[in-house]
Amino acid sequence: MLKSKMTRRRFLAATSTAVIAMPYVRGAHAAGKLSIGFWDHWVPGANNEPVDDIMTELIKQNGAVNPTVEYLAKSTGRWVAVPTCVGSQIKGPCSRIDLMKQLAGIDVQALYPAGSPPKAEAWTLDAMLKAAEACHKGGHPFGIGLGVTEDNVDTAGAIFQSFGAELVDPKGNVSVKTDAVRQALEYYKKLAQWLPPDAPAWDNASNNKYLISGRGALIMNPPSAWAVAKRDAPQVAEQLWTHGMPAGPHGRYAPFIPYFWGIWNFGKNKSAAKSLLVHLSQPSAIEKMVEASGGYDLPAFEKLTTLKVWAEEGPPKGTLYHYPNPHNHQILSVAAQPAPPKIAVQIYTQAIQTKMVVRFMQGEPLEQTLAWAETEVEGFMRT
Repeated sequence: MLKSKMTRRRFLAATSTAVIAMPYVRGAHAAGKLSIGFWDHWVPGANNEPVDDIMTELIKQNGAVNPTVEYLAKSTGRWVAVPTCVGSQIKGPCSRIDLMKQLAGIDVQALYPAGSPPKAEAWTLDAMLKAAEACHKGGHPFGIGLGVTEDNVDTAGAIFQSFGAELVDPKGNVSVKTDAVRQALEYYKKLAQWLPPDAPAWDNASNNKYLISGRGALIMNPPSAWAVAKRDAPQVAEQLWTHGMPAGPHGRYAPFIPYFWGIWNFGKNKSAAKSLLVHLSQPSAIEKMVEASGGYDLPAFEKLTTLKVWAEEGPPKGTLYHYPNPHNHQILSVAAQPAPPKIAVQIYTQAIQTKMVVRFMQGEPLEQTLAWAETEVEGFMRT
């Protein structure tokens, strides 16, 4: 068991050296105060402060982390950041129990029973497409956005990966013009006809508002929309159920957005910063943070995905049980993975996948859409 003694003085000293970061984000400052930091190698020498010692012990204590965490926080075989539960999330489906049952004939609680492993073999991309059509015709479309912000990009990334569709492979080779990418776009075009007409203009708040208003039968989001509905629309909240993604030909992928703690290589209090990270990564500390967030925050370590908070939160009780992927029935991923991170960050921030979908759904020939995306990605490789 890792031990750490964290006094107030050591905490204050460490916070000038430790920094929290999210996937694919560079350093940023606002009003002279650090708001976001990035752990990867755009800052010269930023990878010269590895945290292998911390991660080795944390993995022994808390269990393994999923490959997406390794993909984002390892560089040249070394850990350069520690995953934190704060802000980390899975953006899977949050469905209306009543509307899915009445309009689409799908019992999401039976597919994902509280306290038990999923029984979701029938929950596939084809099943979701049929449900989207039924709910649209019933006056309650799925609230899946096609805009350029993170919620939209994360959903597109998971659906593309469910077809095995990569724009760039792990070695950095462009792979836009493949059958898998074509299949992903064909699927998305079919799905898009059953989404709200303004879906291409949606931002990160649009799906939340849509669900809370009572109009949507399903959105892709962590439990923030459900939490706001508890306060503002309790009659909606009591009908919400968070569950797993539909499976595609290549597997069942869920958008996982991990945040990380890192240590600036120019920091003056590195030993104190490491002690802080050890302290914040203890199971007792993590459980308190998860409880404080109402079950929103997700630990990356496998032994910490079955905390009691997810089974007990409600209404309805158990609505968040499957949110942390406790039975590992989904492959957690981030959009643009497995492209090399310096290329993936540009695919992600430029929302190439959702832009491809919108261009194709609005009538552009498929091969022209692929040619546009290929040109964009090739440009990223030169920058």
